[in-house]
Amino acid sequence: MENPVNASGAEHQTLMLIDGHSLAFRAYHALPATIRDPAGAPVNAIYGFLAMLFRLIETSRPDALAVAFDVGIPFRVELYDQYKAGRLELDPAVEAQVERLRRVLVALDIPQFEAAGYEADDILKTLAHQAEAAGIETLIVSGDRDLFQVVSRRTRVLYPTGRNNDPDLYDPERIEQRYGVRPDQFRDFKALVGDPSDNIPGVRGIGAKGAARLLQTYGALDVIYANLDQVAPPRVRKALVAPGAHEQAELARRLVTLVEVPGINLNLESCRIEYDRERARQALAALGFRSLQTRLP
Repeated sequence: MENPVNASGAEHQTLMLIDGHSLAFRAYHALPATIRDPAGAPVNAIYGFLAMLFRLIETSRPDALAVAFDVGIPFRVELYDQYKAGRLELDPAVEAQVERLRRVLVALDIPQFEAAGYEADDILKTLAHQAEAAGIETLIVSGDRDLFQVVSRRTRVLYPTGRNNDPDLYDPERIEQRYGVRPDQFRDFKALVGDPSDNIPGVRGIGAKGAARLLQTYGALDVIYANLDQVAPPRVRKALVAPGAHEQAELARRLVTLVEVPGINLNLESCRIEYDRERARQALAALGFRSLQTRLP
């Protein structure tokens, strides 16, 4: 039987992949808790997520759609026990809304992916690589910059910004314009500068501009450390050779590197945007989302 992701005509399709918790968390903080369902429970994260999703479908017009969620403790905690310290346990108020949101996505027949020990980013990378191998254009919607390492000619990232979470489109040119490095260098860039939002330390004394210059000159982290005698100015070389700096950079690179998730397989046909509209309307009505009922894609 032919693999659906490699079916004839797949190369003319566009797949949208959503970072579920990332968008739900942004919606939760962007909209007031006064948005409530008929029973009085807050549903601001659900409303904001769905409003954003419907707007993205309307503007980007993808042929297929899937959402990935985080679940459990990621393997990266075993590498570094301070990874995302204080952020792994989601606010119970947010998590309660995420559980209800996932039931709405079921009503919309939108496939959902999760994998114990892995993060949604890893799943999104896995699906995007499978899509790219089949010639499918992919749009990843996420507020996590780690996914910039996946960007290519066929895979782009829509990064929500501002209060309205209107997304900026990141393609290879935008990555290089913004950060001074190519997408394939982004892991090494973050290994040098670190990521405070995930509690990942980089090399002390190396900032974004310095990291970009190093990668523009040497191409990769390993090459930088293989040519320390040539690195200038002296203060940058001193930062790189400081006790523990190399080990810190190597650890950071392992933490930010997205991995392939076993058992995650893309079936393009099951991701088609097709659903029972009456069932979807009922799910939205139960939440009191009258305006969203008229915006169903």
